[in-house]
Amino acid sequence: MQIRQATQSDLEHFFTYLNDHFSDNGVGDTHLFQPMSKAESSVNEAMKSRFADGINTQMYQQGWRRLWLAFDENKKIVGHIDIRAHAENHTTHRVLLGMGVDRSVRKQGLGKQLINTMLEWGADQSVIEFVDLWVLSNNLTAQKLYISTGFEKCGEIKDMFKIDGKSLSYTVMTRAIAPKIE
Repeated sequence: MQIRQATQSDLEHFFTYLNDHFSDNGVGDTHLFQPMSKAESSVNEAMKSRFADGINTQMYQQGWRRLWLAFDENKKIVGHIDIRAHAENHTTHRVLLGMGVDRSVRKQGLGKQLINTMLEWGADQSVIEFVDLWVLSNNLTAQKLYISTGFEKCGEIKDMFKIDGKSLSYTVMTRAIAPKIE
């Protein structure tokens, strides 16, 4: 697998991958992994704008985002990880994480590779001290991955969502980024 930071020219293929990834959300044996109903589990124009604008926004400016993509040997996108600024003031030292892995390569270590790539990059950033994430509490597979890469549970918001007639909770997790030692 090759993992590299995304550019504007990658976005069309990324959105195609992400639409396919979202099509698994809550289908069959797959738990909901996005707080979206099955009917709305697709990339909308607002999401496209947040990604496109975010990767072009200078670091630490309102709305910035960084995105890494994993490609298989056929140059097909098979995973992603992104970090973005918190919306609240005085939080430039923290980022929010989002990620996904294509069904064809799950449970093969790509999730850890993506997290480690982002953490290595983060260690070079003097301002970023913590990576935060929110994961649906029923997504135990994702929580296990995050814990194995150093994330700790901070808490849970019970009954955060009512999606497709089900009550779902949100687990909040975080981990420190160790700065690179020169």
